[in-house]
Amino acid sequence: MRPDHTSGENLSCTHLRRLPVSVVGSLCHVFRSLDQDERAGGVPYLLGIFEASFGARAPYFLSLFYQRGELAFRTSILLGMSPLANCFAAALALRSDARQTFQRGAVEASLARRGAPTILFAPVVFFFLPDSPGSAKLLNEDAQTHAVERLQTRDHTAKHRIQWQQLFAGLTDYRNVVHTLIHFMCNYSFAGLSNLLPTIVQGLGYSSINAQGLTAPVYFASFLLCVTAALVSDRWGRRGFIVAAAASVRCIGYLLLATVEDNPHVRYLGVWLAVCGIFPALCINITWLLNNNSSESKRGAGLAVLATFGQCSSFLSSAVFPKEDAPHYSKGCAIGCGFAGAIIILSPGTLFPPSSHQQEEGRLAWSRGR
Repeated sequence: MRPDHTSGENLSCTHLRRLPVSVVGSLCHVFRSLDQDERAGGVPYLLGIFEASFGARAPYFLSLFYQRGELAFRTSILLGMSPLANCFAAALALRSDARQTFQRGAVEASLARRGAPTILFAPVVFFFLPDSPGSAKLLNEDAQTHAVERLQTRDHTAKHRIQWQQLFAGLTDYRNVVHTLIHFMCNYSFAGLSNLLPTIVQGLGYSSINAQGLTAPVYFASFLLCVTAALVSDRWGRRGFIVAAAASVRCIGYLLLATVEDNPHVRYLGVWLAVCGIFPALCINITWLLNNNSSESKRGAGLAVLATFGQCSSFLSSAVFPKEDAPHYSKGCAIGCGFAGAIIILSPGTLFPPSSHQQEEGRLAWSRGR
């Protein structure tokens, strides 16, 4: 009998799945057309809502196509685009004149550049991105069957509708709560340090433009480490120790930034360590949550909790990095160091002892995923 090829189709909500991608670009262009007072209205909030929807949906979507031993690398490419984009932005800043940076219309032009690609690419996503392996138009029937069968060791629940019992299990599973806490503490650095990094580097004695340029290699190294950590994690089959290692690097970096104020070389080393520890931990933690939830409904619920509450640390980071603390931001960096230390404590795999059934299922999934 041919396997059920509707895996994830109803859960994906074919048209709603594509909505956040195109709406983000449209909102960028709407935001561009507004004046300063109008921008204080609802458009920024809508932009945040749809960006958050895309951020939660994309890793879940990848989990519909790849086994657990293949997922971290794909997720690292997805999330690694953030430091890579920052790298290109910092490199481009070196080619810009400082006076042009603050010219009238610079913000509008930036929003137009950000919004246009998503609008142009939205039709490609709408018409060519499949909802599941069983509905991929580029595969023939035999290939679709094989693509569905290779995922059966992971999810044995019905896929044509939401499994409410599994959904509530995902909302109450303590492991998902721990993953959410780890994401909260990772996102604190992502939202805070990433935005203030040029200011911190500028405080080392560089001009604004040169400070932007000096962040480029840091972000590029972070992208490479994110992908490398994912490959090691997929190959080794361990998530917690990779998260702990990345958090340790970040903890040392934040400690240097919080305690050293008069040595620019040591502070720049702290910048490297702090940034390079953010994205590997962020990527592996999300992949780890997807691996720990076998059914699609439970996986989606767990990721929704992580994306909703885990992102709230952005509010905290905006409060503990006040302008008067520039350029050292000792208080914010000290909190980041504490969060990184907490991740080291939470992340070891002994915190999540699997049952014998989960161990056997995981062993089969890892072996078939290679």
